[in-house]
Amino acid sequence: MSREEQIRQKARELGIGKCGIIKAEAMSDYGDRLRERMDRIPQGEALYRRFMGFADPRASFPWAKSIIITACSYGHYHIPAALLPHYGKYYLVDMRLNPASPEAQSLRAFEAYLHELGLRTATEEKYGLTALRWAAFKAGLGRIRRNNFFYTEEGSWFALNAWIIDQELELIETHQVRECPSQCTCCIRSCPTRSLSAPYTMNMATCISRLSTSHEALPYTDEVNRMMGTWLYGCDACQNACPMNKGTWEDRDRFPDLEALAFWLLPEQILSMDYGDILRRLSGKFFYIQEESLWRWKLNAINAMVNAFQEAYIPFLHQAREDRFRIVQEKAQWALHTIGVSSEAS
Repeated sequence: MSREEQIRQKARELGIGKCGIIKAEAMSDYGDRLRERMDRIPQGEALYRRFMGFADPRASFPWAKSIIITACSYGHYHIPAALLPHYGKYYLVDMRLNPASPEAQSLRAFEAYLHELGLRTATEEKYGLTALRWAAFKAGLGRIRRNNFFYTEEGSWFALNAWIIDQELELIETHQVRECPSQCTCCIRSCPTRSLSAPYTMNMATCISRLSTSHEALPYTDEVNRMMGTWLYGCDACQNACPMNKGTWEDRDRFPDLEALAFWLLPEQILSMDYGDILRRLSGKFFYIQEESLWRWKLNAINAMVNAFQEAYIPFLHQAREDRFRIVQEKAQWALHTIGVSSEAS
C-alpha cells in the first residue's frame, strides 16, 4: 500500500469524510484567482491582498512539499431553533477550539498518525496556512459553487483542515458533485448586503460575516443595519438558499456544550452580560471578535433586536444606554429612536 493510500485509509478509519493530497506548487493559481477578484472588486483589494501568501506555502515553510486536505461534515448536529436567525451554523458547531467534539478528536488522531509516518507537519487551526477551499477543490474533494463555498456531494456543511508536509505526495480524488444550474441565481438574490454580486464574486468588505465581527469602532449606516437583519455572528443566507443544500442537513447529534451555551447567545442575554462574562463565556468559541472589541457583541445584539423587535427588548435597550462604551450607548439610543420609544423612559 502506498503512503498516500495509507493516509486516506487512516482518515476513513477515523471518520474523516474526505481526504486528498496536492503538491505545494498546485496552489500557485490561487494567486491568479485572487487577482481576478481584486480586479472585479477594487475596493476590496486591501482585504484580499492579505491572502496572497496562501498561493505559495513554501514562502513561509521552505521545506513544504505537499498539502494534505480533509473535509469533515458538521451538517449532522442539532442547532437550537432560537439561534438559527442569529448565527452561522459553522460557528455554533466549530470544532477548532472544542477538543470534546468527535471531529476534533479524529483530527488530533489523524495528525498524530502523520507524525507516526515520519512526516514533518505544519497546520493552523483558526485561520489556516493556505486557501482551504481552493486546496480541497484541487484535491478533487468537491467543487466551489457560485456562492464561493466548497461543496461535496452532501452539500456545503463541511469544515476543511490542511497540513503542510515535507514529503512529495499526491492523492487526487474523483467527486460526483454536479455543477450549479446554468441560470441559478438563488445565492446571489439571497445575499442581504449584495456582497455576493455575481457568481464567484464576493466583496469581503460588505459580507455580513465580516461586518458582524469587525474590530472597527465605527457605527454602520441605517441601511447596513437593516441589511444585516438579525445576524449576530456570521451569516448562512446564501448557503440556506442554495438548492444544492436542500435536504443535506441532518438534525441528529448534539454538539458538546452547545445546549448549555445557547441561553447566553440570545440577543437580550448578550446585552445583559458584563464584558467579563462575554469574554469568559463566548470568546473562546467565537474568536473572530477579539478581546479588545467585545463591544461588537452588544452592537450586533442591539441591531438584531431592532430588526426583530419585541416589547420585551425595551428594558435591555434602556440598560445598554449605561454601557461603558460610548459606541454601545449611542447604538442603544439609536435603537430606541428607531423603534419609536422615548429614551427618557425607564
